[in-house]
Amino acid sequence: MSLQQVIHRLAQGFSIAFHPVFIPMAMAFIILETSPFRYPAGDYRFIVPLLLTGIFTIIYPIFMLLICRGLGLVKSIDLRERRDRIVPYIATSSFIFWAYFMMRKGSDPVIGQIDILTYHNPLFEAMYLGVFLTLVLLLLCTLFWKVSAHSASSIALVLLVYHVAPYSNESVLPWFIASVLIASFSASSRLYLKAHNIEQIIVGWFLGIFGMSLGFYWVFDLKI
Repeated sequence: MSLQQVIHRLAQGFSIAFHPVFIPMAMAFIILETSPFRYPAGDYRFIVPLLLTGIFTIIYPIFMLLICRGLGLVKSIDLRERRDRIVPYIATSSFIFWAYFMMRKGSDPVIGQIDILTYHNPLFEAMYLGVFLTLVLLLLCTLFWKVSAHSASSIALVLLVYHVAPYSNESVLPWFIASVLIASFSASSRLYLKAHNIEQIIVGWFLGIFGMSLGFYWVFDLKI
């Protein structure tokens, strides 16, 4: 195997490992590890935010993507075409907003009240809102131009660690370094694979920065 083939496979691996559907789960894990609002030791409810994140940001979006593929609404599951991304973005943003609503209210509007938020964690509320706003911005841009969702989601991870830091009782420096490396490898892999150009990467960064920052500002500063 030549060096070029090795680099190509590494780029493909980074592109899959740091796919936008997996980034919110990394966010949830970081919050659980660093949050001062964490659940007491032995409290089973710590798994609820992870379940919400997994269901609404991984399982539902992938399921919806497969349905769209089966119905012919998208040409391929890797969403290389700009128009292929519109319907999945709409569906995924709806799922994320549902998760945000549940975390904010402590109940599921469909199946009724769930006592999951005795220990309310506003960091999760801000995270879900930030991811939702980033997705909405991606959707609006995608109506006219293809933007990198990889760069938007990975830089949103960096911003999440930055915003979590003031509320953490321990250093988040290792998490910050890891998130910066993820954002760097993610952007580099997309450029190497020619999935995006540098302008689409940069615009994605701006959308992720703005979306996540607005989510935290809304929850912690405006307190709406």
